[in-house]
Amino acid sequence: MNLARMLDEGIDKFGTYDQLLFQGDNEQQILTNVEIRDRACALASGLQSLGLKKGEVVAVCVSNIPEIPEIINGIMRAGGVFLPVIFMLTPPEIRYIIEDSGAKIVITEEKLADKILEALEDLNHSLELISVDGTAGGRSRSYEELQKGGSRETPLAAVSPDDLAMLMYTSGSTGFPKGVMLTHHNLESSMRQGAEVWPSTEADRYLITVPLNHIFGVLGYHESCFFGSSMLLLPRFNAEKALDYIRDFKITVAFFVPTMIAMMLEQYDDEVHSMKSIKRMISAGSPLAEETLLSAMERFGVKIYHGYGLTEAGPTVSRQREDTPLKPGSVGPPIPGLELQLVDEQGNPVPRGEEGEIICRGPGVMKRYWNRPEATAEALRDGWLYTGDLGRLDQDGELFIVGRKKDLIIKGGENIDPGVSENLLLKHPAILEAAVVGIPDAKYGEEVAAAVVLKAGKTVSESDLMGYMAKHLHHFVTPKKILFLDELPKTGVGKILKREIKKMFEN
Repeated sequence: MNLARMLDEGIDKFGTYDQLLFQGDNEQQILTNVEIRDRACALASGLQSLGLKKGEVVAVCVSNIPEIPEIINGIMRAGGVFLPVIFMLTPPEIRYIIEDSGAKIVITEEKLADKILEALEDLNHSLELISVDGTAGGRSRSYEELQKGGSRETPLAAVSPDDLAMLMYTSGSTGFPKGVMLTHHNLESSMRQGAEVWPSTEADRYLITVPLNHIFGVLGYHESCFFGSSMLLLPRFNAEKALDYIRDFKITVAFFVPTMIAMMLEQYDDEVHSMKSIKRMISAGSPLAEETLLSAMERFGVKIYHGYGLTEAGPTVSRQREDTPLKPGSVGPPIPGLELQLVDEQGNPVPRGEEGEIICRGPGVMKRYWNRPEATAEALRDGWLYTGDLGRLDQDGELFIVGRKKDLIIKGGENIDPGVSENLLLKHPAILEAAVVGIPDAKYGEEVAAAVVLKAGKTVSESDLMGYMAKHLHHFVTPKKILFLDELPKTGVGKILKREIKKMFEN
């Protein structure tokens, strides 16, 4: 049941083909599926030579680089657990994930070396550090040398369907992310169920603009093995280049977050660009404004399909069908094999058309949270995953997302935990209370904003607070607006009413 076998099965079924095209700023690299397998085998052998055992965690903190498919496959092939670490995180956030997961090995790249070394300073457990394109100041092993010493005939490690394949940390309602445990069966089931709705062929070429070192990247990579399709991987998103590559490489399937679609819409030139090759453009990660959706479909001349999911669901919950009329705002019905309900606060199903919390169950739903029994008990109840998202089902069974019970902010398709900024603000000597919320933003869908109450006799300016936050957090997740209040709106039991704070920013 080792998920790494899908690469081998794809080679047996489709033969040798160019599976990955990496389009860097100054270089292009092409890897066949056989080359990826050989490199993955060598990596698996090298990891095992370092003492990696079945079920042990390997953390991977890299940007979009051509080695990612072989890293994913190599770790799983060796029986290890793949832990993707988003490279935008700060050293303290990375440190928390590595400590909490007990990762035995960390794979990174030279341009992230300083951040990783800071995160690993005085770590409470020993580990091996591997750098793809350097030595991290002489502190790491060489990825290339490790591969050279490995065997290209490494057999697949024997695992059971319930064995852990991937551990991914996702933000929650507190300042501490939770590790989502996904088994080989979870990931394969979700991929196969989703593939029934959005099938591909050997002739398809995917454009990968989001981090491949992510749950959706892992899904896309295994779809490539399953269908025999190829992937064009970009190191980072650039609207103008994405439009050029769609035209030049005749991309057929493209995945974007709504912000990317809005940026491409601004750059699109009918006389220069063409999307005639596109058969499926996908928007996911956060809601796409209806006005932007309709404008983009008309301008691009393609249909834009929506999906909904979350890491805990492995990750897909619903997808719009290609054989039914597209409804703006819908994310489609649940994928085959997944049960979905909307429930009230007591867990009782609500009638069609009424709002409720989205819950689901199926083979793709996570095993549990890593070392978080209380959070697991809250999320998994009687076999159902309680998503914390609010939605409604229309009479055709299509799902519409209407809000979130969770306070997560979704900016440009990325989940931002308000608790991290809140905790930092509360450490400032002038701040008594703080609440961080998402407010509407034309470019990113949501932007981060904060409301604060100062301690008696204390003063601080908005610019000073901005500077304070910038020293500790990545600029993408820091509040861009700060509202100073005499008191935060609260319920009778003292719970902060964030929806009232959001209204204040709208006025």
